[in-house]
Amino acid sequence: MEMLQIRPRSPFSFERTIRRLVHVQKSGYFVREGKLYRTLRAKGRPFVVELGWQEPSLFFRIHGAVTPGERRELEEQLRRMFSVDVDLLPFYRHADRDDRLGPVVREREGLRPVLDPSLYECLIKTIISQQLHLSFAGTLVDRLMALAGERVDFEGEAVRVFPTPEQVAALSYDDLTRLQFNRRKAEYIIDLSRIVAEGRLDLEGLRRRSDEEVMETLLPLRGIGRWTVECLLLFGMGRPDLLPAADIGLRRAVQRVYGLPERPGEEEVRRIGEAWAPWRSYATFYLWDAITEG
Repeated sequence: MEMLQIRPRSPFSFERTIRRLVHVQKSGYFVREGKLYRTLRAKGRPFVVELGWQEPSLFFRIHGAVTPGERRELEEQLRRMFSVDVDLLPFYRHADRDDRLGPVVREREGLRPVLDPSLYECLIKTIISQQLHLSFAGTLVDRLMALAGERVDFEGEAVRVFPTPEQVAALSYDDLTRLQFNRRKAEYIIDLSRIVAEGRLDLEGLRRRSDEEVMETLLPLRGIGRWTVECLLLFGMGRPDLLPAADIGLRRAVQRVYGLPERPGEEEVRRIGEAWAPWRSYATFYLWDAITEG
């Protein structure tokens, strides 16, 4: 077992960040005896990593022996996942200029989005979530993991790992429809996985591209629309200025926080959100949190 310690930029609230994480994103995470764990891959090999906090640092216990290369890859993943290098203070100063957004942000000081470890995982989860309630989408993700992903032994128990593109590409459409995926979504997921597995789409290479270039690359693919790419940029890459204005949850949050008589449409959300630039991703994330607590 090896330990990694990573000190995030202040302010960082482990309590708020983890509360949000376990409320909305359970796939890949599990709790044992009050401790939170996540299955991750490094150099193609699965690991179980314990997540914790020892002021002023995040700590991560890697279960199992790791090579130096695997350790470096896990550290890079975890730094990116927990947004540890993001300076939130400019966003907080910007939000304070907005009488409606400011209080929402101040109440959540130190809250950070936790990103998915790979763009493939993020994209597949986002496609699964299209037009579905959050809890059922999570159920379908769990079913995909159980069907296609291998398991890693952890203290005598086999825990699930998110599948690779190759593992999903080997499935048939019927394999997913039997799990209550609709036929069209099953085709989207498997066809995209085959494109990635065959090397026709370098998802991780998109990290080096601009938001506009990522849009241009992905939008022509079947099953991927603007909302899906916006979520990938936000929760896969951590880009700071995305506004998924068509999102129902964001529209609900804007209605509540801004005291609107009716739920705003996409264009009105974009108009209101102009004032949040260049931090629209973080404003969106904090507004989502304001309506999903509990």
